[in-house]
Amino acid sequence: MFNTPSFQIIVERDNIIMHGAPQESAGNVLRGKLVLELSEVTKIKSIKLTFQGKSKVVWHGDSLSPFQSEEKIVFQHEWVFLEPKKYHILESGKHYYDFEVILPGSLPETVEGCEQGSIEYKLKAVAERHLALNLNARQKITLQRCTLLNLEDALDTVVSNLWTDKVIYDLSVDSKTFTLDDEISFSIDLTPLNESIRIHEYVTSLSESVSYNIGTKKRASTRAVSTVKGNKLNWNGERWSDLIKIRIPKTKNACLYDTDNSIIQISHQLRLSIVFMVYESRLVELRATLPIIITLKKDDMELPAYREHDPYTFHLHGISDHIENIDFPLPSYNSIITDVPPYKMELTSYPIHVI
Repeated sequence: MFNTPSFQIIVERDNIIMHGAPQESAGNVLRGKLVLELSEVTKIKSIKLTFQGKSKVVWHGDSLSPFQSEEKIVFQHEWVFLEPKKYHILESGKHYYDFEVILPGSLPETVEGCEQGSIEYKLKAVAERHLALNLNARQKITLQRCTLLNLEDALDTVVSNLWTDKVIYDLSVDSKTFTLDDEISFSIDLTPLNESIRIHEYVTSLSESVSYNIGTKKRASTRAVSTVKGNKLNWNGERWSDLIKIRIPKTKNACLYDTDNSIIQISHQLRLSIVFMVYESRLVELRATLPIIITLKKDDMELPAYREHDPYTFHLHGISDHIENIDFPLPSYNSIITDVPPYKMELTSYPIHVI
């Protein structure tokens, strides 16, 4: 019976973490094996493997901006394991081809789930056969980035001030950095300076802003990924004091990670709007915006243990045994520790006229 050859890409990790900001990251290593299993002597003309990162940005035109589209390669590396010729004769059995490439820390991370753009990385292998269909194998690779944070980013963020001679406010968030499915605790303390002032309603939302770039042209969009609203805060006789909790969605389709590169930028802000009624006739609004970072889980942010010779085991799906004791030295991350700049709270207000 004729058996189709098995042709697979086996990687050490399909999720690669870049530690530190793009301008400081030491990068990381993509490594693995290309595995060809033959049941009989076979004529192969060539074998090659390509790793490619590609970005795509597309937006539809309108009266202000015409249709725009751009695709470009952000990184590419190729391995040729069998040089092209009339044919090479390969014996039956398993044939292993090691590959490894250093990925620069400046590479943009994978971006998926955006309406108007994406950044993707893939491995593609081709074994060109003599007088037979070619063999193909593909493997998706995800690049993610962890910004190394300083102590201040783990502390509460507190903002206090006097707003338009009407309210003394104290606003605080329990951290500056979060991950998917985290719950944000937003503490609110409001001391009214006017006995006639009342809370009409409040809205707290987590907003996500995405900017796309094609050359000098830019398209931006913003959406609310989570919202909490109400019309009452706890009153203790002197001030309103309450803790508002807002949940970050737990899937990447509902909320994306922060990223900042020349193609796609993603950022998040915690927005608070409190509408006050003054003298039971006029509405005024206090608005506050606090940037936050949505990044990987803390466990994923740990630096890999460094050992000069560290064996890895690759489990070959669909192949009877496995490859053991592969010595791959890991890169050093000594140069990637950095501080994240402080964040600022912006406060604006404007009257809402009631007719």
